[in-house]
Amino acid sequence: MRWRILAAIVGVTIVATIVLTVPLALLVASREHADARTELDRVAERSATEITSDSPFGQGPIELPEVEKNIRVGVYLPSGKKVAGRGPAQADEVTASAELLTIDGKSGKEKVLARPIIEREKQVAVIRVAEPLAEAELTILRDIGVLLAVDAVAVLVAAGVGAFVASRLVRPLRAIRDDAVRLGDGDFSIDPGRSGVPELDETADALAETARRLDRVMQRERAFTADASHQLRTPLTSLRLAIEGELEVPGTDPAPAFAAALSEIDRLETTISTLIDVARDRPITRDLLDIQAWVATLSQRWREPLVAERRRLSFDVRGNADARVSRHVLDQILDILLSNAHRHGRGDVSVAIADDGGNLVITVTDEGKLARDPADLFVRRDPGATGHGLGLALARSLAEAEGGRLVVSTTDPTAFRLLLPDSAKRLSGSA
Repeated sequence: MRWRILAAIVGVTIVATIVLTVPLALLVASREHADARTELDRVAERSATEITSDSPFGQGPIELPEVEKNIRVGVYLPSGKKVAGRGPAQADEVTASAELLTIDGKSGKEKVLARPIIEREKQVAVIRVAEPLAEAELTILRDIGVLLAVDAVAVLVAAGVGAFVASRLVRPLRAIRDDAVRLGDGDFSIDPGRSGVPELDETADALAETARRLDRVMQRERAFTADASHQLRTPLTSLRLAIEGELEVPGTDPAPAFAAALSEIDRLETTISTLIDVARDRPITRDLLDIQAWVATLSQRWREPLVAERRRLSFDVRGNADARVSRHVLDQILDILLSNAHRHGRGDVSVAIADDGGNLVITVTDEGKLARDPADLFVRRDPGATGHGLGLALARSLAEAEGGRLVVSTTDPTAFRLLLPDSAKRLSGSA
């Protein structure tokens, strides 16, 4: 591409110089011929001025003015005989043709101007002024040579400018090509350089922005994979236990076992759909939450695992805690908090639900003591975590996606406080 750009710039310059030089050369030649004619005419007039009617044409010597060495001046009688000056002994065709008017033309290798001397409306002599054609041609060639030299300099300058422009264009284009190749190989760390060419810089910025968007998409997809695997463990375990229990001790009526299995399958589907919607920023349905029904479902799901470890699960609903929130997102967050209390906490677990100025406030407390910095708990892949280091980070991201907050309210005992805004009040407040 570099050579194509250079060839295009140089080619355009050559064409432009030809288009300009040819007319200029013709103009120079025309002006030089005109100047030569003017010079010969001036010499002829000067000579005619010094020749008076008293001049003895053909009877004695005639005084002629001093002229340049390359110009020859001669005086001829109407008969064609030379009587003074320099020139051929007999008048040439141009000189012989001059009757009453000054004429010019070529004679051999000379440019000739013949001016008649008229006395009493009668030609008494002819002044012949001649200059070698080579003089005018040499001057024309010299002037055209200057034009060609200027053209050559213009082409050289164009070549230099073309090389600079080609280098300036090709370098950022190659950088963009390399970035595109890296992007195709899965490297999203593109840092576009500045070339000074606005269009190329905009292209590089657009490619870098595309890389950043793809990187965010890939990160969300990876996060979704990790979050899904983390969140699906509990319902899969419940589903497995329900099926294994029915297989080991078949009941007379398998319908309850199948109903429990279908319930866990529904829970799996809901978990996957919720995580996909949050990961891809899809709109989430927010309906009025029936606190009592939701608490009953949550208690049914978590009371048995805690009772198996001789731990109690209690719920405390204070005031009118009904709010318009996403039931599925809320389920995911509470499952993470209760799972965290079950696996890493101690003693009984309590869930306090209240309304705080239009916000749904839920506090999950166990009797354990938190010995770590609370901020570290929400770091994804926390190296100090005893589990996968995903649950609390996912719970906080889900809460923030709903416009809420999840914080550690106390460390002894361990208590997590979730605040979710009522979407209906939030929309009316923004309106």
